[in-house]
Amino acid sequence: DGATLHTDPGYPLSIGENVTVGHMAMLHGCEIGDGSLVGIGSVILNGAKIGKGCVIGARTLIPENKHFPDGSMVLGSPGKVVRTLPPEQAALVQVGAELYVDKSALFKQRLARL
Repeated sequence: DGATLHTDPGYPLSIGENVTVGHMAMLHGCEIGDGSLVGIGSVILNGAKIGKGCVIGARTLIPENKHFPDGSMVLGSPGKVVRTLPPEQAALVQVGAELYVDKSALFKQRLARL
């Protein structure tokens, strides 16, 4: 809801599978790896690469051309790796993405146009 997805010449936007993008996030010419979560209000700028299974905390700013390895928890402004996610936490991120997919099917089935 309210997320902005944008590109610039030479900076395509690539969002992997099962990625959760929080409300009011801005993804600008960056790459988000499979199974990652981008927190509410985060900004990820041109050329940044977020690995698979990462968590980008709410209101985190990822500057241009920064790269983060798979399984990183990134917080702050500018964003820094604070730790590597253990497998059980990475699995919870995946469950969250699946719940959003399930909700979309339910909404499609039950909501009526006003």
